[in-house]
Amino acid sequence: MVDDTQAELTIGLSEEEKDDLENLIRSIREDPSFSSAETVPEDVQERIALLTDHVARLSEMVLKFDARMKAFYEIIRLFYQKSNKMNERIDTVVRYIKSTKNI
Repeated sequence: MVDDTQAELTIGLSEEEKDDLENLIRSIREDPSFSSAETVPEDVQERIALLTDHVARLSEMVLKFDARMKAFYEIIRLFYQKSNKMNERIDTVVRYIKSTKNI
């Protein structure tokens, strides 16, 4: 079952990235070694290494998502500029037509 916070995080990700993220979160939640009271320094080091790997994978996903959002923003910005230019041209044509009717 996916909770609301996970759904918010995976918006815009591919199906494979969503599955990876859900599996990663599920493995962290279900791993009994994270909640064990009896720990050995080696176990702690292994868990730190595992968490470091998980954080690196999540960071990679976030960076991919960020790159996609930058591209999307650039498309929207260019579309806005194009719309403004087209509106300026239309206004110029309308002004010209109005000025020729007055002559």
